[in-house]
Amino acid sequence: MALRKEDLDTDDEQKDNARKRSRITIDVRPELRRRIKMAALEEDLSIGEYLGRILEQNVPTEVNTPQQRRPMTREAIEGLRRVREQIMQDRNGRLFEDSAEMIRQMREERSQELEQL
Repeated sequence: MALRKEDLDTDDEQKDNARKRSRITIDVRPELRRRIKMAALEEDLSIGEYLGRILEQNVPTEVNTPQQRRPMTREAIEGLRRVREQIMQDRNGRLFEDSAEMIRQMREERSQELEQL
């Protein structure tokens, strides 16, 4: 029987693999844990190896990351100023109404409605 390099270097290889891994802890129902354990045993794998294979098969290698923010340009700032000016023109110089005053008026109207009942 011939010896392979893998047979001789298993300790070093296992140490390297352990260094390259990180731990994830998840909570599962006892019944699910039992099923995972049985499935791993059927394939002669540890639970970690079994779940690792499942995750490798199902988790995409590239995750869509949100686009990085771009710096504000002069053109963008000018565009915002034009939009602001248009809003000011459309609203006769007032951007927004005072929300506290709006709430007071609505309460007063509701109180008057309730008094008439």
